[in-house]
Amino acid sequence: MLQLNAITDQGGEGLMLHHKLGLYHRGRSNDLLKLKLFTDAEATVLDYRAGKGKFTGKMGAIKVKSDTGKVFYIGSGFSHKERENPPAIGSTISFRHQGLTDSGIPRFAVFIRVRNEP
Repeated sequence: MLQLNAITDQGGEGLMLHHKLGLYHRGRSNDLLKLKLFTDAEATVLDYRAGKGKFTGKMGAIKVKSDTGKVFYIGSGFSHKERENPPAIGSTISFRHQGLTDSGIPRFAVFIRVRNEP
C-alpha cells in the first residue's frame, strides 16, 4: 500500500502488478493486474438525462449534487433495470470515483446503489 500511495500522491493512477513467472499473452491475462485507489461518496439526485443509442427510452445519466455542492452527471454503473426505474429525484445515492478533477468534480464516477434511508 505504501508504494501505491506514493505513486498516487505524485499524480499517478495506480500500479501495474506483474506475476514474476507470467509470460506475455495477447489479450486479457491474470498475469498483469491494475491496482487503483477508489473513493466512495454520496450525492443527491437532482435530475435525469435521457439515454441515447441502446439506452433510448431509458435513463442515460443522473444529475447529482455532492456534499461539497458540486453538480455533475453519473452515467456508469447502472443495470438495465435501474435505467428503466432510476433513483428518485431527491434520493441519496452512493458512488465510487478515482479522485477529483482540478475543479473538484469526481473523476470517473460510477453509481453503486441508492442509500437506504431510515
